[in-house]
Amino acid sequence: MFCPRTKTALEAVSIGDVKVYLSKSGGVFFDNRQIFHFSDPSLKPAQVLVAHLQTLPTECVDIATRINCPKCPDVVMMRRFFSPLKVVEIDECPNCAAIWLDHGELEKIHENHLTPNEREMLRIDMANNHGFIQVKIPKRRHSVHAKKPESNATSSLEKLAELAYLSILND
Repeated sequence: MFCPRTKTALEAVSIGDVKVYLSKSGGVFFDNRQIFHFSDPSLKPAQVLVAHLQTLPTECVDIATRINCPKCPDVVMMRRFFSPLKVVEIDECPNCAAIWLDHGELEKIHENHLTPNEREMLRIDMANNHGFIQVKIPKRRHSVHAKKPESNATSSLEKLAELAYLSILND
């Protein structure tokens, strides 16, 4: 596999039990969902990877340029935010769900990492500011929520009584 920014070969490195691919430009490629082994700054593998990435030289690359996935070379990676905080924009392959982080992005993820309590507070805040979507159950004929139709005998009798009353008033 090759670096999507510099087109140089990626170096496979095992950190713990997880294999990641490093670029000489400081970028890192994570296979499907492997990034979650490194996104929490309290995890030892995450600390080791950040320390190693900080030793790599920074090359000037245009991170705004769309890139192709190193694993799926014909697929353009999509840009999205890593978390609801919308601080770090990452590249994700829509085909294999792999993640490419440019130089310094893993450090930014660590700087903006939320604890479980902070995540819960953010969830509550987002729910309060944006509201919950209320879904009303449609009433169908055979639904338990549907209104029971009146029997035809009662409604016919009521109609007959109403006609009789109207005929008396008109006389």
